[in-house]
Amino acid sequence: MNFREKITLGRTGLKVSRLGLASGYGIPAAPIEKAFHEHGINYFFWSNPRRKGMGEALKNIARTDREKAVIAVQSYDHAGLLTVRAVDTALKAIGTEYADILILGWHNSVPGGRIMELCRRMKEAGRIRFVGMSGHKRTTFGALARMQDCPIDVFMLRYNAAHTGAEADIFPHLQKNNRPGITVYTATSWRKLLKPGSMPEGEKPLSASDCYRFVLSNPSVDLCHFGPSNEEQMLEGLAALEKGPLSEEEMSRIRKIGTYGHG
Repeated sequence: MNFREKITLGRTGLKVSRLGLASGYGIPAAPIEKAFHEHGINYFFWSNPRRKGMGEALKNIARTDREKAVIAVQSYDHAGLLTVRAVDTALKAIGTEYADILILGWHNSVPGGRIMELCRRMKEAGRIRFVGMSGHKRTTFGALARMQDCPIDVFMLRYNAAHTGAEADIFPHLQKNNRPGITVYTATSWRKLLKPGSMPEGEKPLSASDCYRFVLSNPSVDLCHFGPSNEEQMLEGLAALEKGPLSEEEMSRIRKIGTYGHG
């Protein structure tokens, strides 16, 4: 397994980097564009809050290399009243005519028919290509994973060393054929895994790249989100791609820390 190589994001067929940049953490445009051109990071999550640096970077990337980038936008509208407006606002802000993925944000049950119909219409109009969903209820994702005709193309899940429930509730239920793409957020457990006070006695805190490597070492995971706020944090995250999968010893240590942190 080579983390530097792009992977196919499930049934979407999109080729994506193993790390994806989230917009809400304040990193300036220049390091984002450098990550795209020099390190192959091509998945960008235009989420809330939508920071200026990411907006500028995506405009520049879309202007010259739109077909090489995979851009996901998000809507938290559960009623279907503002979904189209949210997509149009996002596309205008980042200077592109379409989003590769629309993430339906924070759904703990399957999105209603009204929203899915809106998604179908936006697909037909060329405004979005695929539909994703984020949420915290693992049993919902497990049920979707078992469906032969799952309406969701990309799952956006919580998964980290302290929250490993997806290993039992979701990943075993993924179909071998036509499975959704799997993306993960909160790899650092909201930075808890990076703090000395959250470690077992005698253990040093994990680094961000340790956390990303843990997530990406699971063969069910396609992509891990990361949210650097400066170039130093960006480089720390990118180190995960160079280091590659965890060794058995590293995995054992990180699981020990995660279990302690969860408890």
